[in-house]
Parts: sequence; structure tokens; C-alpha cells
Amino acid sequence: MSVLARIQGQKAILREGKWWSAHRDIERMLNDATEEWIEHTGGPALDDPDPERTVAQTILSQLGGHISLKVAARDPEARRLYLSRRQMKLFAPWPG
Repeated sequence: MSVLARIQGQKAILREGKWWSAHRDIERMLNDATEEWIEHTGGPALDDPDPERTVAQTILSQLGGHISLKVAARDPEARRLYLSRRQMKLFAPWPG
């Protein structure tokens, strides 16, 4: 499953829960916004049939982008991609 998007005149791809772009600032902005959204809302529903599309639509609508192309998810693992990211972070990383 993948999503091709356009934002601020740049292309970006969401694949397996991570944004990729030739423009590093756009890539960082999209990944940061995705992490923040998942942290605050839990991300896509566990039974969401296409979580990548849900993530892309949500993040792009917040940041003023749009989906250009969507490749459908056929893998049952697609729903589990975001499960570990939904878990609460109870401890800060160990310094050092």
C-alpha cells in the first residue's frame, strides 16, 4: 500500500507508515505531523480497511496537501502497521 501526495509543490510518498520526499523539510514535517496525530488520537482505527489512506487524508488535510495516487492495500498486515505506534510511551528514552 502506498499513497503519492503533493504538498507545497513537492511530491511525497507514504509507505508502510513513513513519509518519504526528496525535500527533507517536507518529509520531516509530514512525519512529525503523523507522529503527533497518532500520539493525540491513536491514529487510524484498528479495523480501518485502509489505514495508509486514512493517515494520508488526515495529515494532508491538516497541512494543505492532497492525494495524487493511491495503491490499494491487499496485505492483511496493513492494519497492524500502526498498532505499535498507538502504544503509550511511558518512559523517556535513556539519556546517553
